[in-house]
Amino acid sequence: MSEKKLPSIDELLAQSDRVDNRLLADRKQKGGASGTSPRKGTSGNAERRVKAQDDWGLVEVTVDARGRVQEVAINADLAARTNLADLAEAMLQAARAAQSRADALSRS
Repeated sequence: MSEKKLPSIDELLAQSDRVDNRLLADRKQKGGASGTSPRKGTSGNAERRVKAQDDWGLVEVTVDARGRVQEVAINADLAARTNLADLAEAMLQAARAAQSRADALSRS
């Protein structure tokens, strides 16, 4: 009976990084340059979504017009080299930035 060679952890992480990078690129392309986009199939400010990243590009957070978190994307390649405290700080920073943008848009 022949044994199947299982992929190494490094190979799995590399594959995960490729998938994450493609997803993040797709999200950025769909979101437009301004970091805001109306939700598909809707119109108006009530369904507007706003994206923001932390300073290091580790985390991207999407919030709705009320500032409620709708989506969180983490750059797996960077996260693998980051301690949990820094990851948590990056998440808070990205969420606060997205909420601030949403608040500014609702006031304009």
